[in-house]
Formats: sequence, structure tokens, C-alpha cells
Amino acid sequence: MLLGVALRIWAFSPLDTLHPDELMQYFEQANRLVTGHGTVPWEYRYGIRSWLLPQLLAGPVALGHWLAPGTLAPYLAARIAFAALALISLPAAWRLGLLSGRREGLMALFVVAVWFESVLFGELLLSETLAAALMLLAAALLLADAPGRRALQAAGLLLGLGVVFRMQYAVFAAVLAAMALKADWRRWRWLIEGGLAALALGALSDLAMGRAPFLWLWRYYAMNVGDGRASIFGVSPPYAFVIVLLIHLGPAVLPILAAMFGAGRRYLPLLVAAWANIAAHSFIPHKEFRFIWLSLLSLLVLGAIGSVRGARWAQGRLGTASPTAAKTGSWLWLALFPAWWAASFGAQQVVENGAPLRKGGALAGMVIAADRQPGICGLAVPYLWRHYVVDGMLPRPLPLYLGPPIVSQYDTRPIDTIPVADRPPADLLGAANAIVMPSPGPVPQGYARQRCDTSGKDSMCLYTRPGSCTPAPRWGYQAVLQRLDM
Repeated sequence: MLLGVALRIWAFSPLDTLHPDELMQYFEQANRLVTGHGTVPWEYRYGIRSWLLPQLLAGPVALGHWLAPGTLAPYLAARIAFAALALISLPAAWRLGLLSGRREGLMALFVVAVWFESVLFGELLLSETLAAALMLLAAALLLADAPGRRALQAAGLLLGLGVVFRMQYAVFAAVLAAMALKADWRRWRWLIEGGLAALALGALSDLAMGRAPFLWLWRYYAMNVGDGRASIFGVSPPYAFVIVLLIHLGPAVLPILAAMFGAGRRYLPLLVAAWANIAAHSFIPHKEFRFIWLSLLSLLVLGAIGSVRGARWAQGRLGTASPTAAKTGSWLWLALFPAWWAASFGAQQVVENGAPLRKGGALAGMVIAADRQPGICGLAVPYLWRHYVVDGMLPRPLPLYLGPPIVSQYDTRPIDTIPVADRPPADLLGAANAIVMPSPGPVPQGYARQRCDTSGKDSMCLYTRPGSCTPAPRWGYQAVLQRLDM
């Protein structure tokens, strides 16, 4: 447990993000609840997101504003509080393994503590992170021997909250519960009682924002599935997640797959639920790895348990040879600890060879540094790099502009929906006396390169000019998003 916490502290890099939702969908909305101002993305303008997670983060954000106003404290408080909640996955893995034995519990806990993506997701401010941790703990309660009323009510509450945070995980919850409880209607009643409590919290969350309970759920499917809105962010074939899963398990994929199928009959509901979740998401055209994080986390736990069972089987085989061999075989399972760590390292090399897992810290750091600099009255960032900074991260209020023409100078991706000129528009340059953009890149006329950050995964530079700023509402962060319906 201490090792898992230490690894997460060591890897903590709050300004780097994996997905835009971390900043725009969750932190920015939590900060908006506290301060009353901030950017509103299309998901919240159309009302297709639950407010429960931003409301959960509003407490730490408010505490940060109270303790250290005008600093990064609100943002850091949200990150740290969420990372602490994500630690639920560690005792959840321990409890799941303990159902088979202490060694299985230790191995499951170890794998979740050290697996590189478990450490990564433990720091990502995403609904998938919290939902996966809650549902893994619910599985531990459900799969115990004859769980009682309180255990099943708690399991129902955890599953229900997981679905509210990430409704696409409803398939996982349904399959897990159906296979674990079968036709035991009394236990079903207890599970449903806990689930209804979770739904009540979700309904209260909606009512607190002046919305009809779970209307966002209907709108989400109507827009993303019915209208195909999610497909504009990319589509993949149905088999894509199988390939992704094999890549993310790394060179040791075959032993890990064999181990997860060897965890035993007790864990069959969890195994089937994990694969059912993958299958359900495979029919959605737009695919992202985070959508199946719950499945991979479950399969890793099952693999850890199955590997110890395999060591027990080997010990039994050695015992038929001689008492000395049996005594030696009793320590065989200890070799699994370095083996799992090596498997994690190998998988990380394969995954990171494709693209950096997290980035954007250089741009966010430059923007924050510019915000703290006296005389800066307006700041512009390239439109395609907007994901890495939001208004709520700025220590002091500062007009934040999106400059799509700037990005066209060095980015090869097409910008079909944005007018691109040979030079940045005069009104944008007049509104921002500071520009942050990747290097190398053309220096806008009248600006001087002040500093660059080449230490991270991205190379970013800050350009400034003397003089004042004339507001340009057309290029404001919120105005550009609304104009592009983003």
C-alpha cells in the first residue's frame, strides 16, 4: 500500500494531462461552481453531463481558494483530493484477492499498486478513474461468501455511483450483479436498495443545478449516439479494443491472459463483466482507451490472483517429487513480484513508444508564468493546444484568447472550420501582449521570445510585446468554442 502511494506521489505531474475532460469537463466546472465564472464547453451547454463529479470537486476547490487565493492551490487541491479517492482501487484489489487467500490478496494489491497505468489513472481527473475504483470494491463485496445485507447495500451504492459517474459502465455492473446473485431475490433487494440510494444522490445533484433528474443521460445518447456527435472525434472498427488491450498488456500478454482465466470459478462474474464491458464499448464507433480502463484493471487483478494459483499448482506438482522440492516450491510465488513489475515495465515501453501518455505541462506552465508577470494584460494560445489550459488554472483573472491562425504555421493537421490567414489577425495581436506556442515556430511581428521550456515532452515558448491590450471578444476562449460548437 505504501509502495503504491509512493509511486503515485513520485509520478505526480499536475500540469500534464491525458484527456481534455480532466480540465474542461471537471476542474473548470467545479471552479465555476465556486467562483461563478469560467468556460462552458458544449457538453454543459447542451446539458449532456452529470454535475456530480464537479460538485464533488467543488469542496477542495473552495478550500484552495480560501487557503491561498490567487495561487494554484484550488487546482492542486482538486487534483490531490481526487487522487486520494482513486486510492480506493488498492484496498479493493486486496479484498478481492483475499477471497482466495492472503498470498492472492498481496499479489493483487501489488499489481494494482505498481502497474504503470494504474499509477497513471490514479492521477487522472477522469470519471473512469473513480468509477473503476468504486466498482472494483463493489465486486469484492459481491463475490464474498454469502454477503450480508449491509455488504450488498454497500455494493449496490458503489455500483450505482460508478454508473452515475460513468454511465457506460452500466453493462459491467449489470453482468457482475446478475452472475453473482443469480436468482437470490432477497439479496437482489438489498443490492437494489443501495443502488437506489446512489441514484437518489444523482437526482439530487441534478436538482441542485436546476435540471430534471437524469435528463442529461437522455440527451447524451440522443446527441452522441443518435446524432453521431461523438464520431467527429474519430471512429475505430469493432475489433479495435482487442488490439488496444493486447498492446497495453505488453510482451507478457499471453502469460497474463492465461493467469486471468485461471483465477477460479469464484471470479467468473468479474471476468465476464470485464469482457462484456469491452464488447459493449466495441459497438460504439468512437473509442478511447480510457473507456475500458475498468476492464483492464479487473483483468489485471484476476491475472494477479491467477498467477498465485498457478504457483500453488506448481508447488503441488513439486511436492510429488520430494519433500525438499515441495519446501522450495512454497516460496515460488515470491518470484511473481519481480515478474509482474517487469511485465509492467515492458508494457509501458510498448505503450509509450506510440505517443506520450501525458503532455501539455509545458504550455500550462508557460501560461501560468505569463499570468504572474506584471504588465501582461492578454494572453493567446493556439486553438489546437487549448486542451492544456483553462481559465480556472490562472492565478489571476486574465483574458485568455485562442489564436487558430497561429497554429497553422507549424501544425500539419487540417483546420477546416477555422479561417486561417497568412498572419495572425491584427485584433488578436492587439488583444494579447503575450503568446504561448510551440517552438520552433514563426515569431509574430512585434513580439520577442522571452523564455522557452524544452524540459518536458513538448517545447513551448513565451513571446511578449510591450504596450497595452485592446479586447478582441471574437477570439475569446468561450467565443471561439461557441462559434465552432465545441
